[in-house]
Amino acid sequence: MAKYDVRVRYAFEGTYTVVAEDHDEARQMVSEDCGLVLGGNIHTTLDDEDVDWNFGVHPDTQILSVAQRNGKGTSASIDFSGRIEELRADIIEAIRQLLQAHCMTEIRFPEDDGYDPVWVIWFSKNGDPYECMVTGLRVTENSLTVFAEEKESGYEVECHSPFELGTRNIDWLHEMYDVVWRQLEGKENVEPETEKS
Repeated sequence: MAKYDVRVRYAFEGTYTVVAEDHDEARQMVSEDCGLVLGGNIHTTLDDEDVDWNFGVHPDTQILSVAQRNGKGTSASIDFSGRIEELRADIIEAIRQLLQAHCMTEIRFPEDDGYDPVWVIWFSKNGDPYECMVTGLRVTENSLTVFAEEKESGYEVECHSPFELGTRNIDWLHEMYDVVWRQLEGKENVEPETEKS
């Protein structure tokens, strides 16, 4: 028998519903006045009429690593795939919620000079890589479609698979979220090019 250090992350996810003047105040209220202490309960210093919450009582358990104490033996390989897939799903869901909040299922990215485009690599059916600029997104209940324009030819491609274009790369996917957020929620007063659902 041996002793092992098992690193674990317990994740609770839920929703606070707060009465606030705007998005920024709602975020500030939750970050400053709501919380959770291990061995305790969800708590808030806000008045009952200003806040409600809905959280599951059992956390999502993630084993981060297993290593034998005192450095004996070899460390187990850490599998990040579940956490990466969870993050990818969270970003896609955030894009979906932004579009749904504006009664949209599709958005086109701006084409003006002040726009910082999102670049992705798309692989053809033959496996050849092409640098592409993302031109828009479409969401459904179960999927995200990325529209992109190939840099050299200008040919537009559509991606429905998580293993092509930006949905495979979390950084690119986060950049797409950021563009959607800036168009719909940002304070740049940019009129988004959109298609209503």
